[in-house]
Amino acid sequence: MNNYRPVSIIPVFAKILEQLIHNRITSFLYENKTLSEAQNGFRKGKSIDTAVQSYTERVQKALDKRVHTIGIFIDLSKAYDVLNHNLLLEKLSYYGIRGSTNSWFRSYLFRRKQFIEISQSNTSSGKVNTYRSSCLDIGQGVPQGSVLGPLLFLLYINDLPKNVHDAKLVMFADDISVLISNGDARELQIKIDGVVTELETWFKQEQPCNKYR
Repeated sequence: MNNYRPVSIIPVFAKILEQLIHNRITSFLYENKTLSEAQNGFRKGKSIDTAVQSYTERVQKALDKRVHTIGIFIDLSKAYDVLNHNLLLEKLSYYGIRGSTNSWFRSYLFRRKQFIEISQSNTSSGKVNTYRSSCLDIGQGVPQGSVLGPLLFLLYINDLPKNVHDAKLVMFADDISVLISNGDARELQIKIDGVVTELETWFKQEQPCNKYR
């Protein structure tokens, strides 16, 4: 049960509207070169292949220079379900998505509800019994299965590479690879400790800050 994820059943009209908003926002982000080059997921011209290639090239360069290198691999658990709505809207505003557009995203994210529905066939009578839970408010995260969900996640995590120093990041959506190199083993350990601390600080962050660049 812990592995089940809620899927938003979105009407066709709403999906069309989401696609229109997605196209406009994506064009705006690309024109302003907002998205981090470390991100390879859900982006035109990038894929898992470009992520692997980028990481492999960096490892090869480190080997050619004969420096000590370590990799940290992060696979976020239920990343799309735990995004802080207020922080996400703050980041959207920082990236230039303000005014009525930001208000639209607020209405898109807030006051959503979810419920569980189970249908069970009765073999003897041939009837289908349906059981539905009461509705619960969704206080965080982006809708699973939506058009805008992946883009909102990319913007939420976009500032991570700028908040981690002394390391190179390669990201594919919520899969993050961190590469740390140094010629001296002791200095490498100091770098590792610093990078881990910065990663923990970023992931524990719950309030808006001014480090989105």
